Amino acid sequence: MSSSYGAVPDGSVKEEPQEFVKKKRCNDILFAIAYLAHLAVVITVLIQYSPEDSEKDFTTGGVYKFVGIIALIAIVLSTLALGFMSAFAGALVEIALLSSLTVTLAVAGYAVYVAKIWMAIIGGVAFLSGCIFTYCVWKKIPFAASNLRTALKAIRTNLGLAVMAYLWEAVAFAWTLLWFNSAGAAMNNVGWGIVFLYLLSFFWTQQLINNLQHTIVASMIGTWWHNPTDANSCWDDGLNKALCHSLTYSFGSICFGSILASFVQALKWLHRMANNNDKCSCIAAMIDCCLVCVQEIMEYFNTWAYTFVGIHGDSYIESGRSVLALFRQRGWNAIINDQLAGAVMWFMTLSISLLCGLAGWWLVTFDDDIFVGIGIEEDEDDAVGFAAGFLIGYMLSGIMMELVNSAICAVIVCFAEAPAVFQKNYPTLCSEMLEAWNDAYPDECSDDFDSLKSPLN
Repeated sequence: MSSSYGAVPDGSVKEEPQEFVKKKRCNDILFAIAYLAHLAVVITVLIQYSPEDSEKDFTTGGVYKFVGIIALIAIVLSTLALGFMSAFAGALVEIALLSSLTVTLAVAGYAVYVAKIWMAIIGGVAFLSGCIFTYCVWKKIPFAASNLRTALKAIRTNLGLAVMAYLWEAVAFAWTLLWFNSAGAAMNNVGWGIVFLYLLSFFWTQQLINNLQHTIVASMIGTWWHNPTDANSCWDDGLNKALCHSLTYSFGSICFGSILASFVQALKWLHRMANNNDKCSCIAAMIDCCLVCVQEIMEYFNTWAYTFVGIHGDSYIESGRSVLALFRQRGWNAIINDQLAGAVMWFMTLSISLLCGLAGWWLVTFDDDIFVGIGIEEDEDDAVGFAAGFLIGYMLSGIMMELVNSAICAVIVCFAEAPAVFQKNYPTLCSEMLEAWNDAYPDECSDDFDSLKSPLN
C-alpha cells in the first residue's frame, strides 16, 4: 500500500496497513457560509412575515397536526424497516426482488381486469423486464447480502448510529416545520414567484441532512474497520469524533455537494408543478427524464465522494477523484454498479413515502381546514395533502434508510483500501465476504485478494 492511508492502493494487499489518520482541515468553507446565510434568511422571513393575528397564519394547529402525524408514521415505519433488515439480512434482497415482481404482476393483472390495454402492456413489459433482471442478478444476491450483513454488524456494534439517525429525524422534523411556516408566510406576503428558491432551500437542507449522516456513518465505519477498540459500544468516543469532524472540518464539503444535487431536484419539482399543458406532454416528459438522470448521477457521485470525505477528511472534489481512482485501480466499476442492497433501501424509502402520502391524503379528506392558512382551495387539498405527506415521508424515512446504505458504501470502500485490516480484526466476516465476492465476481477479485485466501482456507 501507499505510505498514506487512504491513498489509492497499487493492487497489492500483502503489506501491513498504515495507521488510520483523518485530515483535520476546513474544506470548502465558502459553501458552509452560504448555507448558514440561507438558513438565516429563511428564519428572518418567518419572523418578518408571520404576524400573530392573521387569518392566513400558517402556524395554526392544523398544520402542526398534519406534519406531526405524518412524521410519526414515517418514524414508526422506518423503525420497523430497520428491525426487519436486522432480522432478515440474508433474505432481504430476495424478498425485495420478489416483491417488486409481485407488484408489477398485480398491476398488469388489474389492467387486464379493467380492460386498460396500454396499462396492461406496460405492466406486462415491466414484469418481464423484472424477471430477466432478477434472473441475471440472482447469483449475485449473496454478494449483496454479505455487504449488508457486515454493515449491520457494524451498526449493531455501534448502536449510537441508530440513535443518531433518530436525532437527525428530529432535526429533519424541526426543519420541515420551519420550512412550512416560512414558505407559507413568504408566499402569502411576497407571492408564489419565490417558490423555486424555497424548493431549493428545502431540498438543500434535505440533502445536507442525508449527506451529513452519510459522512458521519462512513467516518464511524472507518474507525470500526481500522481501530475496533474506538468503536465497540453504543456511543463510543469514535462517534463523538466523527460527529464533531463532520460538523466542523467537513461541513463545507457537505454543503457543496448538497446544493448541486438540490438545485437539480428543485428544478425537477418546479417543472412538474408548472407542467399543465397537455400539448407539450411529450417534451415535458423528456425534460423531466433528463432532470431525473442528472439528479441520479449527482447523487451517485455524492454517495461515494462523501464516503471518502467521512473516512479521510478530504475536500468534496478531492474525495470524488480519489474514490473513483480507487475503484478504477481495483477494476471494481462493475461491482459498485451492482448495488442490490442500495436498491432495496430505495424501494423501502419509496414504499414508506407512498404510505405517508396516502396518510396525508386521508388526513386532508378527514379535515378540510388543514391547509386553509395558505389559501389552498378545498378541491385542491387532496393533491396537496398527498404531495406533502409523500415529501415528509421521503425525507424522514430516507434518513433512516441512508444509515444502512451509508454503512454498506463505507464497507465497500474500506474493503477496497484495507482488506488486510479487515481480515486481522474480523476474520469471520472477512471470510464470508471473500467467498461471496469471489463467487459473484471471480475475475475482478481473483488478483485483489489472493494474499488473503490462504490464511482463511
